[in-house]
Amino acid sequence: MAERAWVKNLKPGVELDEVYVVRTRELRRRRGGGNYLAVTFGDRTGDVVSLAWEHAESLAKECEPGKVVRIGGHVQQYQGRTQVVFRRAEAIDNADVDPALFIRSSLVDADVLWIKMQDYIGAMEDADLRQLLFRVFSDPDIEARFRVSPAAKTMHHAFRSGLLEHTVSAAGAALVLAEHYRLHKDMVLAGVLLHDLGKIWELEAENSIEYTDDGRLIGHLALEALYVDRVISELENFPDEHRRQLLHILLSHHGEYAYGSPRRPKTPEAMLVHMVDNLDARLAGMFEAIDQDGDSDQAWSGFSRMLERNVYRRRL
Repeated sequence: MAERAWVKNLKPGVELDEVYVVRTRELRRRRGGGNYLAVTFGDRTGDVVSLAWEHAESLAKECEPGKVVRIGGHVQQYQGRTQVVFRRAEAIDNADVDPALFIRSSLVDADVLWIKMQDYIGAMEDADLRQLLFRVFSDPDIEARFRVSPAAKTMHHAFRSGLLEHTVSAAGAALVLAEHYRLHKDMVLAGVLLHDLGKIWELEAENSIEYTDDGRLIGHLALEALYVDRVISELENFPDEHRRQLLHILLSHHGEYAYGSPRRPKTPEAMLVHMVDNLDARLAGMFEAIDQDGDSDQAWSGFSRMLERNVYRRRL
């Protein structure tokens, strides 16, 4: 069996006959008239921009986003970046391929991350918040989804178990900062552990990460706030002030109206959760940009869409 042509290993001049998942697809107008097709193909090692100059309309029918296709073409370099020019594309039944080929997984074992999160919950001193967190994460359906869900479609921790990795990492940082600023540590921790819970309903990951209908229409902030409020209503004597402040954290953790928050942070705990969420996401984006080219000795990474900059790769 021939060795797989992973995206990260594609070199200019190579003839290509391989299976990839379609990330994006766009028919574009050529300057001289007619259309060409621009597709982003990917596997778990990365994505590559690919162009079809001929038969754009017929190839577009085969290249439906989220579907797996076998493509034929050649690899070239354009303006310093690798791209593929393809002439052939044939859709393949998704049931016949291994999803692990197309979606990366966290480098940290999900069992280790889950145990760490349970340790955080078990150490909470506030009995009401501890009971709430236990009720949420002891639900078998919640656990099954939370263990494998990505944290985003493209921006940060966009891989299998990325949500769990991001949540545990942010929780560790938040606890240190909550103590430094003398905040309500358990409220901060509850906010961090629940701040992206809605991602388990917002995103689905088969061969690619896509938004669900609920994700498109409602979004994870509202989904998690509705769910947490319902669980709170089932608990006896849960403090009203705890409910109010926790729901505020969930609804404000994106920080600004422009970023999808219906409220901006108005408590110190909410501000910290927002800042730690952003910190962990952006540092993860930096590390991903640094690691993108593997063992390359290049001083600068490729351009990061998330960070809107190139990242200096040389570490002290």
